[in-house]
Amino acid sequence: FVNTVVLNIGAINEAFALGALISPKTLVESGLAEKKGSILPVVKILGTGALTKKFEVRGCATSKSAKAAIEKAGGSVR
Repeated sequence: FVNTVVLNIGAINEAFALGALISPKTLVESGLAEKKGSILPVVKILGTGALTKKFEVRGCATSKSAKAAIEKAGGSVR
């Protein structure tokens, strides 16, 4: 069983401050995702919603539109 969480960039934009690191761990800490036991979720970020802040995204899968929006806002995806 894989714990998968799908989030939109709009929700991340509202929950995190400018320049924040977005990763499975920080998403769990923020309450946007949940661990199953001690296992961090597999995260997929979709491009729905407004993105007005620069973020560093690490360890998350992204749709093409989400990646483009993150990079357009000055952030990066690795």
